[in-house]
Amino acid sequence: MPSSSKVTNVLDFLPASEHAAIRAGRSSYDCTGGIQAAMATAGKLFVPAGVYLVKQLNLKSDIEVYGEGEASELRAHDRSLACEFMLATYLRDGGTRFVADNMRNIHLHDLKLAGRVAEFGYEQYFYLLAVNATSDLTVERVTFHGFRGDGMYVGSGTLARTERHNQRIAVRDCVFDGAVKDNRNGLSVIDCDGLTVENCVFRNIGNAKLSRSVGGIDFEPDHDWSVYRNVSIARCKFIDIDSVNTAGISFFNGHQTGDNIRDWVVSDCEFSNCYWGIDSSTRAKTAASPPDNLRVLNCHFLDSVRVDVAVKGLSGTQISGCTFQRSPPGSGPGGDAIRLGAIASRTSRNAINTVITGNTFIGIRPQMGAIGVLGASGLVCAGNLFSDIRGTCINFAEDASPDRARIIEKVIISGNVLRRGPPSMPGTSHMSFLSTSNRMSISRGALRFARSYEYANDVGSGVARLANGATIQFEGNS
Repeated sequence: MPSSSKVTNVLDFLPASEHAAIRAGRSSYDCTGGIQAAMATAGKLFVPAGVYLVKQLNLKSDIEVYGEGEASELRAHDRSLACEFMLATYLRDGGTRFVADNMRNIHLHDLKLAGRVAEFGYEQYFYLLAVNATSDLTVERVTFHGFRGDGMYVGSGTLARTERHNQRIAVRDCVFDGAVKDNRNGLSVIDCDGLTVENCVFRNIGNAKLSRSVGGIDFEPDHDWSVYRNVSIARCKFIDIDSVNTAGISFFNGHQTGDNIRDWVVSDCEFSNCYWGIDSSTRAKTAASPPDNLRVLNCHFLDSVRVDVAVKGLSGTQISGCTFQRSPPGSGPGGDAIRLGAIASRTSRNAINTVITGNTFIGIRPQMGAIGVLGASGLVCAGNLFSDIRGTCINFAEDASPDRARIIEKVIISGNVLRRGPPSMPGTSHMSFLSTSNRMSISRGALRFARSYEYANDVGSGVARLANGATIQFEGNS
């Protein structure tokens, strides 16, 4: 962090005749030049309470910029290209691909950044904070409000093939409020080695005109040299991110080439009324492929519109200690709590070595099952509680994949407890432990799983062990 103890006040660089209007939030003065001049001289830059109309402000190494919380507001001056990036580190071809050359030691805290999306509308590449080729950045108690594209963008340059890398970015106690659902992502991550997001709130984010890559936090590397690894997202809330195909968190890793993309932990987070809670996507892979290592721990998923956690081909996923809930039980259009595997572009993507332990599933009305398995090699499902499921607890797909690459094998299901809701409640009579499906519909299929076991599960009274007369055989070491 900056070592200088001298504090520079931005008002000292703005006309005295504007101070009262700035403090009152009614100034139309363009503060960009004055604040940029103050930043050039400052180690610590103080932004007193007021509304400051700005275009683009370029950050530098070894600087602290802070205010008096939401009362200190930097507001987009207008809707022009000059306001594309409100605060920015290196842009375009600035910096180099070597992290030793990065801009570094920047601390932003106790500010509000306002993009005015309700007035100006959606614009994909307009970011409130654009970070490229930067190390050791801390953002604390900043409100990102009404962003038109992303609230905060952690990228690799703003030219199509500029290789840049970020290190050690921390985002704590911040609020990402889309204000109206006409934006892109709260936090977009293209490249970062060592990202911490703690105690943040993501809400009112979405865009009905877009079909993917929209939500609270989106990880979407652009190149095979892109990095995102050593990621920790803890004690965050994702609220009302419910436009079609939006997600609280999205992990996309189609550019995984070895060690560049791995190791993500989502812990103690709350997801409420999201279309998807956590979504993911990867190239088709096998057990020999580099693992992704996603851990979802002690999270609460409430009233997701579709799937709470989608493991679309990831390897080495652990989901433990979480609660998946619909309130009231059986509400919503119907979606799985956990979905393993995917089929897209005529290519199967099996979930590899997934562990699902110690979770609670309450009132889910699934499309396939509370846990729906399209494709999985290596699955441990143990010690979970299924209560009042309006359908099947664990459902296995049986229809052939277009490329015949989908498999379900090496499955262990043990120590789970299944309890039906009160008989008087509609839908409770249809709860079953296991089932098969053909094109998402429950069928009377006959499945055999190689190297698989099912034992010591406590199936309560009134819960069918197999739905719809299906036959499922776990064939051990055969």
